[in-house]
Amino acid sequence: MLLALSAALASSAEAPVPDVHIHTPLLRSSKLSERVGGPVYLKMDALQPGGSFKARGIGRLCTHLVRERGVTCLVSSSCANAGMAVAVAGRALGVATTIVASDVDRGCRLLESFRRLGAEVLLEGKEWNDADARARALGDEPASAYVPMFDHPLIVDGHSSLDRNGEPPGCIVLSVGGGGLLSGVCEGLKRVGWGSVPVYACQSERCNLLDRAMASGRTPTPTHIYSADGHDLGTRAVAQAALDCSAELDVRSLLVSDSATLAAVGEFLDDERVMVEPLCAVALAALYTRPELFRQHGSVVVVVCGGSLCSLDDVVAWRRRAERGSAATSDDDEPGHELDE
Repeated sequence: MLLALSAALASSAEAPVPDVHIHTPLLRSSKLSERVGGPVYLKMDALQPGGSFKARGIGRLCTHLVRERGVTCLVSSSCANAGMAVAVAGRALGVATTIVASDVDRGCRLLESFRRLGAEVLLEGKEWNDADARARALGDEPASAYVPMFDHPLIVDGHSSLDRNGEPPGCIVLSVGGGGLLSGVCEGLKRVGWGSVPVYACQSERCNLLDRAMASGRTPTPTHIYSADGHDLGTRAVAQAALDCSAELDVRSLLVSDSATLAAVGEFLDDERVMVEPLCAVALAALYTRPELFRQHGSVVVVVCGGSLCSLDDVVAWRRRAERGSAATSDDDEPGHELDE
């Protein structure tokens, strides 16, 4: 069994653009396989340009906007993985990029990374909604386009490309914020005839948009959500596509504690020598803390979706907080500002 989430934009008729999206490896984890009691494979999208899976879907959309619509300026309101994917795509495609940040993001260290990639960084308003409104207005200008974080058909299409080789996995485990990755993976499973494969949609305690919506008749309810380390994620409602696929396929919502999520960041670094953000670590935490849940499936593919905002100092701080059994932020161990979608 092998399942590879393709980075060659295979679902698109457009030729791939170097440095927007790459093919990432599928690696067997000896540590997690031993813990679960069966083969566990890591889909290493943390190795994508920009550091996260966002390169696949956002790279797909940006390539379309530039090649098919003649866009010369890409605009984003994300100061995290989506924004990084837009900035990387803009540089690779040879067009301008504008990232609009709010006062909340003023201290985000990714802002300098955006600038190094050639993006213009603008500050607007007190919170993400203000920055997003400005970004959307800029995207309406001639030859410009606003790039959403996850809720767009071409982003889902970019996340949906799968290479089939042999038998399907027993199950897939992934993290869910706004639902773009979940939507794309489910779409890909349908395309290759693997619609019966269970998908565990893992969420942390304060980032449970999908779980709330599924519990309320699959109705998205706008609300603030936070990562396990306590930062506002910007996203306010889960994508409708994620709710649709959860009704059609075997999608199993799974909640993981904030403490377990933060602990999983350090444990995964120890085991695999790879740093990930807390939102990515939610899926890993499910395997670390609930291995018996996955043993029944025989084989597991977990999407290591990565994260562009993670440092060694962050990991040390998150591990300390996990050891205290609390995800609350303190003045002693405040990590760099982290957002994800």
